[in-house]
Amino acid sequence: MAANSSGRCVTRWQALILALFLGMLPGLARAGFPVRITDGEGHTVELAKPPQRIVVLGPALYAYMLVDLGAASRVVGMTQSADNPVEVQSALPLGQSLAPDLERIVKLQPDLVLGGTETVHKQLTALNIVSYTGGRTGAGIQGSQDVFALLRTIGQLIDGDTRSAERLIEQTRAEMSAVEAKLAGSVRSRVAVLYAGPRGNLFAAGAETPEDELIERSVAKNVFGHLRHHKPVSVEELLRQQPEVILIDQNQLPLLTGQSVLRSVSAMRSGRVFGINAAVHGSSRLGLALRSYAQRIHPQAFPP
Repeated sequence: MAANSSGRCVTRWQALILALFLGMLPGLARAGFPVRITDGEGHTVELAKPPQRIVVLGPALYAYMLVDLGAASRVVGMTQSADNPVEVQSALPLGQSLAPDLERIVKLQPDLVLGGTETVHKQLTALNIVSYTGGRTGAGIQGSQDVFALLRTIGQLIDGDTRSAERLIEQTRAEMSAVEAKLAGSVRSRVAVLYAGPRGNLFAAGAETPEDELIERSVAKNVFGHLRHHKPVSVEELLRQQPEVILIDQNQLPLLTGQSVLRSVSAMRSGRVFGINAAVHGSSRLGLALRSYAQRIHPQAFPP
């Protein structure tokens, strides 16, 4: 009887060890569905199972996060933007992010819609379509910690847990640390990150933005750091600040360089105005964004 008792005990321990082992395997652990999340606007999102048909209404950072979390194949529709990652450009186009084609969205029968305006969110809710806006996404993302928090939320929504998001965050932090290590001893440069409207009007990234953090971590000074968030700036202000390096969204570069009045700006005179992929500033590709900044601000730290 003792032997049988011992045998039962061994069997129980073996079963426990096996269960723990299986639970450690990413593909075999049980996902945490149903999921219930409240966004920054107080909207509650509930999903009973992993969403297989996802629509993205912008900004593009949601699409980058889905791609990097391994969910690109689940994106069935997207609003149009030159910033969208190539991995999801085969998704059905849904018009512009501020006024997406609701009829097309309904026909897609999405399990989850990411992004969009408050007005669109209300319309989708009335149609019983689950959507997550992030809650003041544009102003709410002030730096890497906010990006990582949003990334965890997206991971929770699509996978039921944050394990893939945490791995991605760890990888991103390592990439950023590697870039910063290359910049040791660099002299701080004066930098501006700008955006240009179709009429040549300019906006600058000030303090409490991902761009400001990227400038700081690139061993540089944000000449518009006295501003908060993204603010319009005049040509006169840009001439006064005289940044040595200007970074601007690659799609807007001609709108800046075509202004002859700016030729006396230091960065213009020295040919240090660079187009970059601004869509990755608040996305899961912060490591790539930081490297892009650092290579242009301190090219000597990144020899060919």
